[in-house]
Amino acid sequence: MDRVSRFFVPAVMAASVITFVVWSLWGAEPRLAHALVNAVAVLIIACPCALGLATPLAVMVGVGKGAENGILIKNAEALEMLQRADTLVVDKTGTLTEGKPRFDLAEPAPGFDADDILRVAASLERGSEHPLAAAIVKGAEEKKLAIPKSEDFQSVPGKGVTGKVDGRKILLGNAALLTNHGIGIAGQQEHINSTERRRADNDADGD
Repeated sequence: MDRVSRFFVPAVMAASVITFVVWSLWGAEPRLAHALVNAVAVLIIACPCALGLATPLAVMVGVGKGAENGILIKNAEALEMLQRADTLVVDKTGTLTEGKPRFDLAEPAPGFDADDILRVAASLERGSEHPLAAAIVKGAEEKKLAIPKSEDFQSVPGKGVTGKVDGRKILLGNAALLTNHGIGIAGQQEHINSTERRRADNDADGD
């Protein structure tokens, strides 16, 4: 679209200018009025702006339909590059075969309850449209946990979500989100790493 627009738009503008000049010199009276009307007609009929509008709209629809089917596309450039791909490498067999993520387990730090963590997380994730959020909510519903209402929900792009549940401020996201709020995870890092290694081994075994 960018390559075509680079030539198409100037060509249409030039055609419109030529039309205006020709009608203003040799057109029927009133020449200026006819020249202006026909020059604008060229722009409307050719409509170079449609090329710039239709393509992003088509990409947006494609990305939306992919999301409906559990396929997340980062941006339009990624979608365009996909046409040249001849090999697909994945690291999550369950996500690929089922078409959507699912909640597996909660690993609480000492002093916390796994079901309470899931209940609070589901309350906050109800405000998110992300597939991982839907998996967490579904996991809490399958356990028949009472999911309270959250307040002050905010989405932090690329990091997670924040809000209040039962009067407590809750942060749900990656390490960057916690670090930005002054919450250190150094004391839990070994536990996190061991859990990730165990889950990676289970995925590799097809579990």
